[in-house]
Amino acid sequence: MDSNSRAEAPSRLPAGLVVTGELTSDHDLTIEGTFDGQLTIPNQHLTISASAKVTAKIIARAVTIFGKVEGNIAASEGVTLASTASVRAHMQTPSIALIAGAHFTGTVDPSRNEAAVHVAKYRQKQA
Repeated sequence: MDSNSRAEAPSRLPAGLVVTGELTSDHDLTIEGTFDGQLTIPNQHLTISASAKVTAKIIARAVTIFGKVEGNIAASEGVTLASTASVRAHMQTPSIALIAGAHFTGTVDPSRNEAAVHVAKYRQKQA
């Protein structure tokens, strides 16, 4: 398999790492540590591991949560909360999956997610 046909491994913020600020990426991202701020990856998939604690405004194509999240989530494809997830958030997404055992407090707005993602893409181009 040549390098052009291999899928790139996701970027990773490992357990024990604490990050505060704004993060933008053109790659899928896995967070295992602590993040506080804004995550903008409108064309990518975000995975929040069971060890992760995230307080953020999140803009992504898709989000899978195993850990703790507080904030706002805009996902153009969908959000999945695993059985270990603990989420307190407002979500803008057309699809949400809650696996038995997941804890969710918040709201879901399926109608305005496209606008949020388009604004994020525009701002990313301006930077």
